[in-house]
Amino acid sequence: MSVHDRRIDLAPDPSAGTPRHQALVQAGRLVGAVENTLRALGWAPRTVIAGTPDARPLAVVTGTGRRPATPTDLARRRIDRCRGNGAPPRYAAPADQARVVDVAHAAGSRGAWLHLLNGPTRDGKPAWHGPGSVPADTLTLDLPWRRDPVLAVCTRTDTVREAVVAGIVLESATVEAALRGLRADVHVEAFDGEAVRRAALRADPHETGVGHAVLRLRP
Repeated sequence: MSVHDRRIDLAPDPSAGTPRHQALVQAGRLVGAVENTLRALGWAPRTVIAGTPDARPLAVVTGTGRRPATPTDLARRRIDRCRGNGAPPRYAAPADQARVVDVAHAAGSRGAWLHLLNGPTRDGKPAWHGPGSVPADTLTLDLPWRRDPVLAVCTRTDTVREAVVAGIVLESATVEAALRGLRADVHVEAFDGEAVRRAALRADPHETGVGHAVLRLRP
């Protein structure tokens, strides 16, 4: 990452070769964190993402104009700086349907969305009633599918830009979960396999697209 006044360039390490899928998603998470920082500092961010994995830079985030930071902007930045900290355990409660839906609605953007893998949906939107069901395809992940809601970050197509956008949405989802007193365990590595990405929505005939990562929400 390099900073040029109000422009931040993000580029893969050239010595590592062509970035794998998980590196693109993690780059998107970094883009999301930079956007949160700019908003908290009173700037409106504009992000441009390249279309090829070896582009230099891969993404550019620019503070385009002054805008007052909202209390929510400042809260998101505080959460982002305390990575993974949800509510203190003594105040935490199991992930209920309302909070799962709130996280999904607040985080989805730019053509990416959150899809509940292990429970019912309501009009195509994630919902949660514990205990959840075990998906037909668990995506090679060893997770407590029945106890906690597991959300997949999905896009319509499987391109470099969509992988980075998925990372931005993944970052947003972890922050939104923490704001609601939930912790998010993120799993990205398994999605380096194209077959796993294609399998994320296989069990739902009403959804088409690919998955890029999952996050398990827990108190």
